[in-house]
Amino acid sequence: MAVTEGKAETGGALDPIGRQSLSAIAYEKLRKALMTGELHPGLRLNGRALATRLGTSLTPVREALLQLVAEGALEMQAGRSISVPMLSRAAYLELRDLRMTVEGMGAERAAAAITPGGIAKLAQTHEKLAAAKLRKDLASSLKWNEAFHIGLATAAEMPRLLKIVEGLWSQSGPFLNYLFGEQGVTVADPHPHLLVLEALRRRDGAAAAAAIRQDILEGGTNLLAHLEN
Repeated sequence: MAVTEGKAETGGALDPIGRQSLSAIAYEKLRKALMTGELHPGLRLNGRALATRLGTSLTPVREALLQLVAEGALEMQAGRSISVPMLSRAAYLELRDLRMTVEGMGAERAAAAITPGGIAKLAQTHEKLAAAKLRKDLASSLKWNEAFHIGLATAAEMPRLLKIVEGLWSQSGPFLNYLFGEQGVTVADPHPHLLVLEALRRRDGAAAAAAIRQDILEGGTNLLAHLEN
């Protein structure tokens, strides 16, 4: 690539990184907000307001929003309005089944790959989730629930699988706000996360996969009542 005194040609490794870097950061922050349910279903996203909140200009935020639209995590309506989609029952069931399959595979592989320290970290994450539920802290409950699932997928040491899991969470995360009603969410006793942890300690991949699938299946019971056919 030829570099002149005044300006470099575009299309090479020495392209300016400022806007590209800001777009990537904005994308990661917005995707995490979707995954943890910080952005609710039906919410219309204002690019300028988001840019102000993120402390950046409008351009990288717009680029990040358009990337999430292309991935199906957000939707663009007439007039270029971008919002968090309202999920149909059929779409949720598809996402649920995909999560059960992919996260189940991740849990099975994690049982062979995870370190004792990794298991301890997941256990601490679940303890934080349980504490948040007890004090009926919805935002923290969603945060720590997502952290447990993504942590488990990360432990599989399968980067392509992790990317798929994160993509599924960016689409389904906003709807996890419906998991916790006034009475909380009813789950099996012991909690499936505890069964996952026990299976990881035994290096029992099949049991870990079954437990995380149980968690995904049972957790969606309350959610289905809020979804349109």
